[in-house]
Amino acid sequence: MNRRETLSLELNVFENFSPILPERYRSSPFVLLGNIAPALQLHVLDQVQAPQFIIANTIDFWIETAREDFLKLLKRIDMLILNEHEAQLLTGAINLIRAGRLLRELGPRFVVINKGEHGSLLFGENAFFSCPAFPLEEVQDPTGAGDSFAGGLIGYLAHTGKSGPQITFEHLRSAVLYGTVLASFNLESFSMDRFQMLTHSEIEERLLAFRLMIQCNSAPAERVRPIVSASSPVQSSVVLSIS
Repeated sequence: MNRRETLSLELNVFENFSPILPERYRSSPFVLLGNIAPALQLHVLDQVQAPQFIIANTIDFWIETAREDFLKLLKRIDMLILNEHEAQLLTGAINLIRAGRLLRELGPRFVVINKGEHGSLLFGENAFFSCPAFPLEEVQDPTGAGDSFAGGLIGYLAHTGKSGPQITFEHLRSAVLYGTVLASFNLESFSMDRFQMLTHSEIEERLLAFRLMIQCNSAPAERVRPIVSASSPVQSSVVLSIS
């Protein structure tokens, strides 16, 4: 069950909301625009002074009801994070590899397509990374997992000390790992309960376990040679000997 469908959305206080950034936030080099109306995301972005790396998140509702504003936003961000249904909805492509390429053509240099329990796909210029989800035996509540992923990702980028132009695809690969690990902690309890007691050492311990889990070092290939008797004709099916 890795697809979310928005059946109804009540804006409530957001209907007439016009966010004003505090002065101390306006010089932030890293900006994460959470899921909200694209017009409000643009409004927030207009208040930031010379951001170096901008990430935006969204849901299907805004793609369907505010597509024009959303397309304007895509021209101004460095990375877009969305799920596979949203990627297909926006591009019309069922194949996610093609969808990732088409999304980059709309503006963002990098795209992450989240696939829920099946991990995520990271797209860059002539670069691609497929990251699995961290396996959990028990899941309490998936609410907020996407936000935790995005927060962990941009938090890692800010922690590197690199400016926007210095961030490479390799930095983003590591950032996706951090985001995946943070999201896995979110799944372990309801609301913010798990994060309230989470320690940095727990994050690093799980990150190490995750890296070991997904790495695959090349082992030397065993030499393969066919067994063919000099006194018998070569058959169409060849018996192999491994030594």
